[in-house]
Amino acid sequence: MTRLAAEGLIDRRFRVESRAGEGAFGVVYRTVDLTTSREVALKVLERRKTNFARFEREAEVLSSIVHPNVVKYVAHGLTDDGSPYLAMEWLDGVDLSARIERGVLPVAEALAVVRSAAEGLGAAHALGVIHRDVKPSNLRLVGGRTDDARVIDFGVSRAPRSRLTSEGTIFGTPEYMAPEQAEGRELTPRVDVWALGCVLYACLVGESPFAADSARAAMMKLLRERAPRVRERRPDVPESVDAVVGRMLARDPGERPADGREAEVVAGSEDSLRPV
Repeated sequence: MTRLAAEGLIDRRFRVESRAGEGAFGVVYRTVDLTTSREVALKVLERRKTNFARFEREAEVLSSIVHPNVVKYVAHGLTDDGSPYLAMEWLDGVDLSARIERGVLPVAEALAVVRSAAEGLGAAHALGVIHRDVKPSNLRLVGGRTDDARVIDFGVSRAPRSRLTSEGTIFGTPEYMAPEQAEGRELTPRVDVWALGCVLYACLVGESPFAADSARAAMMKLLRERAPRVRERRPDVPESVDAVVGRMLARDPGERPADGREAEVVAGSEDSLRPV
């Protein structure tokens, strides 16, 4: 815990209410922004574990995306002891992974999640930003509502003109990673569309189509196998919805929707809701 966090105030602006969670690179606090009296999620990163340039890039990316389905940037800076922090709007609710753990979603709700997430990703894609780590734990259901999913955690995103990622460097989560991403090839917004297809599959079936016992096993499965059809695991899903998932998980990137906005249109088409 940073010294200011221990004293209850960060950067003389954010009053710490509680410790909300801890990740690989630091701690998230639930705070109140004294300039607005609004609740804020404030991520304080440990200096010894942080790539400062990458952190600055994440803050810059998030501040550039203004959309109801992307977590809202508030501020970023350094604590008095030099630890970088990123402040974002506080989102009450649960992440999608927690919702899936309770059971598969009804078809209409699964499509609603994907449509709202696709809208947020579409706003990022329009700015040239590729998220690169779309997965259930990075989609927040505000108030638990499936029609209000917010995209969070742009920590490994790629922005225009970014020089932080060398060609061939691989970032992401294997179970939700597109084949071209796993192979270190050139990336387009279609890698996020693929990941969103895996998310839709997980909403309907309960796990990613490339779920495995380890990251290495998931990567091998991804590179060697085609994604199974949803109806093989859940026959009550309409064929039209199965086809939507199949299109988003096309191994040829050119056969997928081009970006989040096109994926939102595909997932929202009336054909997707036709009964079997």
